[in-house]
Amino acid sequence: MPIISGGIIGGIVGGMVGNIVSQQVQAHRTGKRRIIFVNLVTGQEVVLPVTPKEYTIDRGVNIETVNLTGFGDVHLAGDRTLFTERLEFMLPVQDYPFNDATAVLDPFHYIDFFELTGDNKQVCRFIVSDSQTQCEVLLENLQYRQQEGVGDYYCVLTMRRHRQPNPVRLVGDEGTSSGQAATVSTPARATETPAQTAVQNHTVQPGDTLSGICRKYYGNANLYPKLAAYNGIKNPDLIYDGSVLKIPPASAL
Repeated sequence: MPIISGGIIGGIVGGMVGNIVSQQVQAHRTGKRRIIFVNLVTGQEVVLPVTPKEYTIDRGVNIETVNLTGFGDVHLAGDRTLFTERLEFMLPVQDYPFNDATAVLDPFHYIDFFELTGDNKQVCRFIVSDSQTQCEVLLENLQYRQQEGVGDYYCVLTMRRHRQPNPVRLVGDEGTSSGQAATVSTPARATETPAQTAVQNHTVQPGDTLSGICRKYYGNANLYPKLAAYNGIKNPDLIYDGSVLKIPPASAL
């Protein structure tokens, strides 16, 4: 729907578009940032047509408070927390000067991608092109509304960090006597895998993660921070397809 020139709607919408233009022009002065989603099951990739002004990534660990008799409270660090991110962005139907060069002026090109990916419980790789942010996420919720008078869509996408758990299997439940306790079988530790004496090379493939690579070579996904340090990788969540990693013996990590 066209903007009504000189009318109330035209003035309001025109002002909003003017603000968006100024924000996006300012955001692009320092570089061509792109927000990219890649469905790791289908391989489909979308680049947001208008780069959001900001995004936030939380990183931390779970802290548990334990009260010790005769001593008091102590804080114990646990495992890494997994972030939840709400990303706000615009899906334009007009060819604005701040649109990405790849922009498709059909909002449902993007809405369908997010809805199908979420409905099918598929994992995406979330990438911010000019930063070290690259991680696997699950899409939890998508909200969108259409702007009256212009037709652009404004969206809020909620996504959660994805991490593949190490398999844990209970054994001994079948064929055991009532007094026999079941045991827990976990992936073999690095020291239990066949001896590796030479440094191997691993070429990163689409969908690879450092934890998955450690699970493959060492039988222990938790060695990924050490493998990252060995290869000089500052951000363990960021590895690039086609790059070659050195895989030393576990004792060398």
